[in-house]
Amino acid sequence: MLIHGGGEDLMGSGGSPKVSVDLGELRMFADVLKADVDRGLRPGVAKADQELQNGLRFGAHTVGGEVIASRQLVAMALNRAKANGARQVEAADVLAQAMQQVLENYSNADTHSAGQIDAIEKTLLDAIVRAKLILPSVTEPHRSEIA
Repeated sequence: MLIHGGGEDLMGSGGSPKVSVDLGELRMFADVLKADVDRGLRPGVAKADQELQNGLRFGAHTVGGEVIASRQLVAMALNRAKANGARQVEAADVLAQAMQQVLENYSNADTHSAGQIDAIEKTLLDAIVRAKLILPSVTEPHRSEIA
């Protein structure tokens, strides 16, 4: 297992969770995540954003209310998709940077130094919290966005 919380929830339930890390797996996972973000997610989001720069083309010269309403809903959905894509890239970057920091900390740390181990655990836990804050838990538009 890459990261194990010793049977406790990594986010904790009042106590301080203990984290054990397999550095080989973490390094491999960090490399795969970085490659996926750099070669897949980031270019894909940028390409989608570029393709949407021209805006919506359907019903541009139609005065019918249903078509106008449809264009507004599609525009709103596309804007939300663009924002979600940007958040996914940002969250993946946060996690990749945290993993890199953990690897550097472990490489430089004295395994008997409780201070370094605490910093490593804090880096991981802070990254998880930050990534969760970046990614919205609700993917459907709010009523106020549809009106």
